[in-house]
Amino acid sequence: QGYWDTGATGNPHIDTPSIDSIAKAGIQLNRYYAAPVCAPTRAGLMSGRYYLRTGLYNTRFGGDSMGLGEITIAQLLKQAGYRTGMFGKWHLGKYPGYQPQERGFDQFFGHYHGHIERYHFPDQVFHNGQPVEARGYVSDVFTDASIDFIEHSVRQHEGPFFCALMFNAPHSPFLLDTSHFGQPGGDKLLQKYLDRGLPIREARIYGLIERIDNNLGRLLSILDTLGVADNTMVIFTSDNGGVSKYWKGGMNGNKASVYEGGVRAPCFVRWPNQIEPGRKVDAQTSHVDWLPTLCELAKIQPPTDRMIDGISLVGLLTRPNHDAQHHRYVYH
Repeated sequence: QGYWDTGATGNPHIDTPSIDSIAKAGIQLNRYYAAPVCAPTRAGLMSGRYYLRTGLYNTRFGGDSMGLGEITIAQLLKQAGYRTGMFGKWHLGKYPGYQPQERGFDQFFGHYHGHIERYHFPDQVFHNGQPVEARGYVSDVFTDASIDFIEHSVRQHEGPFFCALMFNAPHSPFLLDTSHFGQPGGDKLLQKYLDRGLPIREARIYGLIERIDNNLGRLLSILDTLGVADNTMVIFTSDNGGVSKYWKGGMNGNKASVYEGGVRAPCFVRWPNQIEPGRKVDAQTSHVDWLPTLCELAKIQPPTDRMIDGISLVGLLTRPNHDAQHHRYVYH
């Protein structure tokens, strides 16, 4: 999902009310950059370091395995008393020792690879290392698991939680749930975007994104129901530039390119009473910034025995007049 694939970033053709609500209620990082493809960004998100430091060098063939010496944000938060869960796409190693439940997550339900072949009744998913078969549409299934995790964290553990919900959509194959499975919702979405003049490929991508948006709405609603919305930071972002091409906001390049369209990603952060609603920040920020940011918020020390490339975003997020340059350069 690219920078241009939301209403909040100016796309007049797509419907993303839940994503837009996060931007409206919080802050929009206008110049937030990821890596050109997914696994390198994920290594940076987890470690606070550019991916080449982590031993990762590819998106497949084993090159998508983050080095076992890396310390993840999940490990740090878990040590600080957070209950940690990851749901959806991991893509940082499928081998024993590299799996999420071995890298700091109390609960993992999702898949190890960059993409999966079946979006309805997905059969390439695992729960804490054990293969399982899931029923339903993949974006719904991962959201259901995240909601279960959050409810259990709040009601049973009564402590802080870190929930990483990482949709595989809108990665190819561009599959919606269709009437072939007795689920015509995907057909209706597809037809809506076809009626707006989008080609079939683009209509499928927009439909996949709207299904993400629907599920984010469910996730935000459960935070309200549990009474924790005001004390929970919600971050929405993506792991590379976009693959859609119908409307690109004037940018050149797509995913896998180092042009702006290949590395600029949407990034919205909501934190009631801490972040002034509706702000837009043009400081240059990076996917490697999240580890030091979350460490500062949780009052824990980032690793001191290695280079951390990220810079905490707390000042940018919480101080309205804080207009520092942040990163002078970002690297791809």
